[in-house]
Amino acid sequence: MEKNIIETAYEESIAQLLKNSTEYGLAASLANHEGTKKNYSALYSRDVGVCSLGILASDDKELIKILKKSLQNLASFQSPLGQIPFYVKPEKKEVQWRQTGSIDGTIWWCIAFLKYYKHAADHEFYHRYKENLERAFTWLLYQDTNNDSLLEQGEAADWADEMPRQGTVLYANTLWYWLVKLRIEIEGKKEYNTLLIQIYEAFNSLFWIRKGTSSNFSYIPENSFTKNNLFAKQIMEYTNSKAVYFPYYIGFVSHKNFEMRCEVFGNILACLVGLADEEKAELITDFIKRSAINQPYPVKALYPPIYPGEQDFKDYMTKGRQNYPWQYHNGGIWPCIGGFWVQWLARYDKNLATKELEKLAQVNKINDWEFNEFFHGEYGTPMGVMHQSWNMGMYIAAYKEIY
Repeated sequence: MEKNIIETAYEESIAQLLKNSTEYGLAASLANHEGTKKNYSALYSRDVGVCSLGILASDDKELIKILKKSLQNLASFQSPLGQIPFYVKPEKKEVQWRQTGSIDGTIWWCIAFLKYYKHAADHEFYHRYKENLERAFTWLLYQDTNNDSLLEQGEAADWADEMPRQGTVLYANTLWYWLVKLRIEIEGKKEYNTLLIQIYEAFNSLFWIRKGTSSNFSYIPENSFTKNNLFAKQIMEYTNSKAVYFPYYIGFVSHKNFEMRCEVFGNILACLVGLADEEKAELITDFIKRSAINQPYPVKALYPPIYPGEQDFKDYMTKGRQNYPWQYHNGGIWPCIGGFWVQWLARYDKNLATKELEKLAQVNKINDWEFNEFFHGEYGTPMGVMHQSWNMGMYIAAYKEIY
């Protein structure tokens, strides 16, 4: 009897993650010359962090060893101020920080470090690298440049590294909340309880459009965020005057600028980590389904995409012909994010989660299990570098959330 595609995809994900492993840890991809040319053979802190969710869920001893080695090698190149590199090539001692610096790699390293420690109960490892964690966390605290408990960043400084997001960004702050939450849960850091509450309140005040109608002026909440940050009301007055209503969190807020489109990754993460309450999570999930963001495969990274000629479209988005509409970060389908989507659905609607997991298996199977980086948002055409580790890692994590 032929194996179910869901089960086969799980086995392929384990096998191909092992193939993407080196003596230094887990590469983003070891697929071919194209991947090597783009430095995908390096250790990326972001990719390792994402893959850690699947690796630990699999409980595969060899993969867990590779994760540990990856965390160690990334930590060995930590900056004097505490930042974890964007990527490293340990064999060449080559370190890349990226312009304008990568913020989420440091957060993902911390998340993976804590989750590995919890899973493996590796006390020796924890105490050996605890100082690295503290330095990384301190560096992150200093990214709160306006003292509102949320992190700020430069343009294109996270996973969507060719997109015009800057300032206070949704995606990075979902990870920031998750990290603080994990430090409390895993390390017992009760001194961060106040910070966690402040992040939650600031996040849900700043990123959620509250103005219900064009004549409603009672949209600014009375809370400690708006009371203690004099600029907060001005920002909310600006965003709420430009946009009456969205059933999702806006993607970023900066000076007289914000993202009206649905940044899908950050919204799914907000549901997963507990930033979105039941009502908001319902609205976000319903919007993704009604807008066919999960079609033909889960899920598109942005909806709707930005078209050339629009104010939001930047010249650098044409680099390598990547970020044209429905491609790459600009509305392309990312199986990696699809894994987070299925994880969330497993808690929201398990029947739907199972159906979406099968679609995720189907898209990873294209071209005999090519695990392509992304797919065209309208046509489903495979694009980008093949055999992506984080596709495999997040498929495993999604699978384990259901089975």
